[in-house]
Amino acid sequence: MICDAHVHVGYFNRRNYDVPFYYTPKRVASILKRFDVSDFIFSSSSSHFGVTDIEALHNEARETKKEFGPGAHAFCWLSGPMFEADRALSFLDSGIYDGVKLHHLETPWSTRPKDLNYILDILEERDVPVQFHIGEDPGCYPKDYLPFVKSHPALRVDFAHCRPGQATIDAMKECPNLYTDTAFMPPERIEMLEAQGVADRVMFGTDLPVMQAYYDVQLTPYYRRILKDFQKVASEAIMSGNFKKFLKLQ
Repeated sequence: MICDAHVHVGYFNRRNYDVPFYYTPKRVASILKRFDVSDFIFSSSSSHFGVTDIEALHNEARETKKEFGPGAHAFCWLSGPMFEADRALSFLDSGIYDGVKLHHLETPWSTRPKDLNYILDILEERDVPVQFHIGEDPGCYPKDYLPFVKSHPALRVDFAHCRPGQATIDAMKECPNLYTDTAFMPPERIEMLEAQGVADRVMFGTDLPVMQAYYDVQLTPYYRRILKDFQKVASEAIMSGNFKKFLKLQ
C-alpha cells in the first residue's frame, strides 16, 4: 500500500511561465491513481499565491476529493489573510478538512506566537493534525517551531521535508507527537532515521507536483522514479502505516 503525506493542488510558479501555473485537482488525482496510491494528504498552494477567496479554496478541496475519492485527505493551507477572516477556524466544521497546513514563507507564524498558539490550541482540543513547512530557509528551521510543538503534546504534528535531517531527528526525539515526511528528502536519509530510532514517525511524501517547478520534469515519470527509489529502502510503515497512524485511520 502507498500513502503520500505531501501533495498539492492549485497555483505554483513553474519555469517558462510568466504567471503561476495551475495544477488541477483532476491532473494531480490522475497521477496518484496511476500508481495505486490509496490515500494522500493535500493542501492548496493557491493560498501561497495570494488567493484569498475562501469559498474558492474550499471548492478546490471538494473537487479534489470528488476526483480521487475517500482516500483524499484535505489539509487547509491556512494563510494569514484567511486566518484574519476566520479566526474561529470555522472551516473545521465544514466536513472538508482532516488537518491544517502552515507555511512560514507564506505567513511567518513563528513571529506571531500569540496567533500560532491560539491556532494550535484549537487544533489540539479538536484532535486535528497540522503540517508545517520546515526547511533550511530563515525562519523555517525545526528550532523555530519546536517550542510550539512541545507546548502542545497531544497535537499530531508533521515537520515536512525532514530538512535539515539531524535537526529534525533531534526534534522528533524530544517530541513523541512529532512526525516528518520525505518530500524533497533524499531516500538515503531513511537509514539515518532508522538508526536513530524515529522511523516509526516517518511518512512517505513527495510534494507532487512541486518537483516540476524546481526541476522542469515530466510529473508521471518523475513520480515513478521517486516511488521506486523509496520502495527500495523504506519499510511498509514508512510507505503507508505511519500515515494511517498520523491520521488515526487505524
